[in-house]
Amino acid sequence: MTEPLQNVQIAGGSGPQLTQDQLAGFRRDGYLLVDGLTTPDEIMSLRALYDEMFLQRRGWEKGDLFDMVGPDDLGRGLALPQMLWPSRYQPALLQTKLAASARCIAEQLLGPNVENVLEHAINKPPFNGVETPWHQDDSFAHKSSMITEQISIWMPLQDVTIENGCMRYIRGSNLGPLYPHRSPGNDPRVHGLELKSPPDLTNCVTMPMPAGSAVIHHSRTIHGAGGNSTDQPRRAYVLGYAVKGSRRHFLTRDYPWNLEKQTAREEREMQSLSVLKRTVRKLRRLMRGQKV
Repeated sequence: MTEPLQNVQIAGGSGPQLTQDQLAGFRRDGYLLVDGLTTPDEIMSLRALYDEMFLQRRGWEKGDLFDMVGPDDLGRGLALPQMLWPSRYQPALLQTKLAASARCIAEQLLGPNVENVLEHAINKPPFNGVETPWHQDDSFAHKSSMITEQISIWMPLQDVTIENGCMRYIRGSNLGPLYPHRSPGNDPRVHGLELKSPPDLTNCVTMPMPAGSAVIHHSRTIHGAGGNSTDQPRRAYVLGYAVKGSRRHFLTRDYPWNLEKQTAREEREMQSLSVLKRTVRKLRRLMRGQKV
């Protein structure tokens, strides 16, 4: 049984306060670095929690644990392990000072009516040259999505450098279009997505930062991350926030790169559902034009 988190700062009080220059910079560049979201003690406790969750493969049977860039082969190992909604397995995650600070930042950027629509735990293994491919988060959206604007708050649980795979962004790409995407290696068994054509790196910015800081990016911003060539895991906690609109804001079609997906992650998730929920999910997939 998992021990309670130690040194966790229970949510309360205000978080980092953004200046007008920071708010304007985010709108201009599509990303923003913010320091001081939590304490070193809390970061240390969260690292131990992360290592335990991934070691125990929490969420594998429900499809919450998966390989972002590979076909989910536990025998060969996961190239880029990610866990959806890790607070399902450690509810204390959302009671931390780190999570409270993230929410505070989201409300300053998007307003008070934000919703938490995404939670990821990422654990990039040591001595792993696999990169997070260039992509835009908007590419994962599905038909009938009512999201009008979304951000992701990427929070490392150790210092991040170019050597262990810090984030990198194409400055100003948030002001451009959503570009065509595909499954990595054109393999629909892989959960992740990548740009069909490599981006222009003229405005590429790398984002090394200390633990306890965060980089926030817009869902239209082109971003990726390098491989981890160090002898330690590179851990990151990601919280996504969005503002939803009315029915007129519905996304009216599914993107073709999502319709072709046939991942082991989705199959595990499907098998974990009740018969009724599984049937409803299959009907929705058929209505969207996906294979079942």
